[in-house]
Amino acid sequence: MAAGTVAPPADAGAGPAPAERVLVLSVPGVAYGDLDLDTLPNLRSLFDESAVADLSVRGVKRRPTLTDGYVTIGAGTRAVGRSASADPACLGAAEPYETGTAAQAAARRTGRPADGAVVCPDQPAVAARNDDLLYDAEVGALGDALAAAGVHRAVIANADPVPPASARSAGLALAGTDAVVPGGTVGRELLVSDPAAAFGVRADAGAYLAAFDEHWRPRSVVLVEAGDFVRHAAYRPAMGPEAARTAFERAARDLDTLVGALMERVGDDDAVLVVGPATLGNPRGLTMAMLRAPGVEPGLLESAYTGRAGVVSIVDVAPTILDLLGVERPDSMEGRPFERTGDGPGDRLAWLVEVEEAARFRDHMVSRVTSVFVVAQIVLVAAAVAACTRLRGLLRAVEVGALALLGFLPATYLAGFVPFHEWGEAAYWLCTVGAGLLLASAAARRRDPVGIDPLLVVLAVLVGVIAVDVLLGAALQFNTALGYSPTIAGRFAGIGNLAYSQLAMGSLLVAGFAAAKLPGRRGRWAAVAVLAAAVVVDGAPRFGADVGGVLSMVPAYVLTGALLFGVRVRPRTVVWAGLAGVVAIAGFAAWDVSRPEADQTHLARFVARSDERGWDAFWTVINRKLAANLDVLFSSWWTVMVPVVLAGVVLLLVRSPGRLRGLRTRVPTLDAVLPGAALLAFLGFALNDSGIAVPAMMLGVLAPAVVVLVARAERDGTPPTGPAPAVRAPADAVARP
Repeated sequence: MAAGTVAPPADAGAGPAPAERVLVLSVPGVAYGDLDLDTLPNLRSLFDESAVADLSVRGVKRRPTLTDGYVTIGAGTRAVGRSASADPACLGAAEPYETGTAAQAAARRTGRPADGAVVCPDQPAVAARNDDLLYDAEVGALGDALAAAGVHRAVIANADPVPPASARSAGLALAGTDAVVPGGTVGRELLVSDPAAAFGVRADAGAYLAAFDEHWRPRSVVLVEAGDFVRHAAYRPAMGPEAARTAFERAARDLDTLVGALMERVGDDDAVLVVGPATLGNPRGLTMAMLRAPGVEPGLLESAYTGRAGVVSIVDVAPTILDLLGVERPDSMEGRPFERTGDGPGDRLAWLVEVEEAARFRDHMVSRVTSVFVVAQIVLVAAAVAACTRLRGLLRAVEVGALALLGFLPATYLAGFVPFHEWGEAAYWLCTVGAGLLLASAAARRRDPVGIDPLLVVLAVLVGVIAVDVLLGAALQFNTALGYSPTIAGRFAGIGNLAYSQLAMGSLLVAGFAAAKLPGRRGRWAAVAVLAAAVVVDGAPRFGADVGGVLSMVPAYVLTGALLFGVRVRPRTVVWAGLAGVVAIAGFAAWDVSRPEADQTHLARFVARSDERGWDAFWTVINRKLAANLDVLFSSWWTVMVPVVLAGVVLLLVRSPGRLRGLRTRVPTLDAVLPGAALLAFLGFALNDSGIAVPAMMLGVLAPAVVVLVARAERDGTPPTGPAPAVRAPADAVARP
């Protein structure tokens, strides 16, 4: 929703050279916009020397807990911690745990003592919980990979007296499947009393540095957590705004001092990775990611998982740690290593803050835009029914309203060029609604009694905006109301499900209307060209990279194409149409796999996981989509829209005898378009995880188009009422069995 959200051109930088050691600095709940780096010289220096990005912490949950974040880091795949646990997630080996000590608990389970280590007794329960989910997370995969490569691990963290499951969960990031981190400390020895601090305690920098010096050895990974921010987030509701800000600034200064001391101990051959594992209720919605490593120049980060300059995901943290050390990534990890993608804008900090602010504005607006669009659709069909029965003076207004509603859709994407997060909500509505009305007014001037010309104008703008945007990198999909955002994190690049719905249905209508306008085979082949281009835009790995979209578009488009060319549709025709979709996906998958790994999309990653896990990977994806569909079905405005608008369209067409026959006579290609539209909506619902939103948005494109055609026919005054045209092969079509 702002110019700042458009990713700057990427000039690929060199990847990191193998590091000797890796310092992982965990700063939970902190975003770039929270810090005044001008007052924090050590953090400022680290920022200036690093490649940086906004970090999306979205995993299984939209708002993951701190424990969820650490478990996800340890798995390299979306995962969760325990939903409720009164016991600490991790303990020092000598600390009491039920009967005996944590070390004895680990020894009973693994047969190996763990004296001097950090033990995570909660991990078996966490692993069991993730086994019941649909993400194939292997809890402890990072720890096992590091152990197999001979890398020492240590965690230095404590956020007491926050609820113990969160206060002591950092060890879950580096623990192996044996629930043990070989070194470190998570006890209260890291704290010092301070009446002015949250809960009366704060981190003891001396204790942190002593523990760090003990474990900062060759070939090691050490995670240091800034626990003061965890305590601050938990205590913040009990403080006034000014006191909370003062306490936060003090925690930031203390962190800056600790960072300065740590950086004195970090050599040129070492890597420093700064991450925020969770937002801790921070309304900003994103956290920080910084990488200073050998061979990595300052600039912006991205990953193959996000495919978006300046944005990385929490699932990428584990693969990045392994990549920095030259350790092979386990196949179970869905994340991909951070990579420097370019220098970025001149003021990287301001740009990252703007991306995050635009994401928050987008997330604020998405429910409003959805509800307004749904209500407008319902009002439109109701007004159309009224205008075609008793209030005929409304026909012109209904037609313009339908065109404006279609014009509003591309306006929501073009809004990405404007910083509406700075201008405000009123300016957003004024510009998007105004743009839709201007486009509708211009299109409605077309003197076509059938109504195809104004529809072609508006639909061409809709399809064109989405297609050109996707071809050029999908900048307008990012942080726009009907696109996607890094906080929701369903997608970071390519085409979103709502945009796919508009592209798919809009292209189908454009193809049908083009076939009606152009005579003979020329029109039909023009329609085929439009449909084929839409499939490439939606599905090609370099563009939309949309698996479910292609699987729905190709069969529907094949059906429409067959009807346009007069082919008799039989059951085997439907089978061939489905096979065409599978072949298209296979072709796109082969294309994606052939590209460099850094450029590959989720399609190539799915192929790789399928090679390892076979049908289990396929069924996991299917089950996850079904679960997401059911979740959306009963909690969405779209569910209200579909039956109401569909009923209104049916009533509009059947209430007056001969109206539907008249439309089919005026636009003969509707006999090919409407069956394809029905199949497209059904498959779109079944194959995409946005569920009911997909057919609802398709109906949101189709219904206004029907209203325009009906309104023009009524205004023309002589709607044909003769017999419905038979579906037969055109005279110049080749007969087929």
